[in-house]
Amino acid sequence: MCDDLAARASTLFPSIGGTGAGALDADAPLVRQSRDGDRDAFAALVSRHQRSVFNLAFRLLGNYDDASDAAQETFLIAWRRLDSFREEARFSTWLYRIAYNVCLKRLELRRRDGSAGEADLAGEPAPTESAGTQAERRVLVAEGIATLPLKYRAVVVLFYLREHTYEEIAEILDLPVGTVKTHLFRARQLLKEALR
Repeated sequence: MCDDLAARASTLFPSIGGTGAGALDADAPLVRQSRDGDRDAFAALVSRHQRSVFNLAFRLLGNYDDASDAAQETFLIAWRRLDSFREEARFSTWLYRIAYNVCLKRLELRRRDGSAGEADLAGEPAPTESAGTQAERRVLVAEGIATLPLKYRAVVVLFYLREHTYEEIAEILDLPVGTVKTHLFRARQLLKEALR
């Protein structure tokens, strides 16, 4: 059943560039040019990764405006801290770590303010199509993901929707690989229960 869930999630939420093996080679020259102050090179990096960063933020925050603001903040931080990027990791992994931290900060502020409502957590509107359609299943899976605790939601989004490896997720979330695997296992169990 877990494999079925994984297959369903990967077909319902296809990955959008910037995370494949070739991304490292393609980003490296732009990163070097950006470090030398080339704003056009950084604009190319933003263009290449903005959709993926926004999608991650949206899946974690569940609100379009918050996700848009978080994505913008992520790229501002990346520009300011570009010198701290170590080229032994992919640029997208480093960028996702920044985005994840920005989202954590926003969720903490939201929690303190008491402004995290049910609508924010759902992330997408309720299904309006007839039962059994792919669109309805997609919404149900998205709603199921939105209800997961953040530590599980982040792992699911990064593994199934962004197609990162366990090791990359561990680096992004600053967790041991074993913990990433455990979170993913528990998230699958929770999703399976939610989708029954």
